[in-house]
Amino acid sequence: GVFPGPYVAIAPGEFHVCALTPTGAADCWGAGVGAEDQPGPYVQISAGLGHTCAVKPDGAIDCWGSNTYGEAEDQPGPYTQVSIGSNHSCALKPDGAVDCWGDDSEGQATDQPGPYTQISAGLWQTCGLKLDGAVDCWGFYGSSGSTATGNPGPFVQISAGANRACGLTASGAIDCWRGA
Repeated sequence: GVFPGPYVAIAPGEFHVCALTPTGAADCWGAGVGAEDQPGPYVQISAGLGHTCAVKPDGAIDCWGSNTYGEAEDQPGPYTQVSIGSNHSCALKPDGAVDCWGDDSEGQATDQPGPYTQISAGLWQTCGLKLDGAVDCWGFYGSSGSTATGNPGPFVQISAGANRACGLTASGAIDCWRGA
């Protein structure tokens, strides 16, 4: 369906979607937990299987929804970005280090020293974009140290999915790979 908004950011999860309004409120719709509206204000948002987390202006993180593995625990921060996987959450600190919480059964929620400029959590993995445009991935699909094949970067953006990750180069090319 079409949702008229206006919205400034969108975060699709497995069974729900959340979007930020211009005032920073989280409007959510869909099935299950994690789809509850939140007043905010927030500056960034990410949704997963059954939970959602959002970064507040002061860098603290609010999470709501399923908390089976501790994936929806609020975090004091400060953080600049949050990224949600299936049952884990990771957040980027101002110094580029990564804090993760929730299901770590495959190593996907293991803290990383970085420094990274961006993070992306997928189903069983998390990836971080390094200062030089290289990518580190950890967790099940990143267990071999996932690096791009075909086009080694440097990348300007990364995105981790269910069983692969992709990087966008400055020239606009995309390279996707699967770890392990």
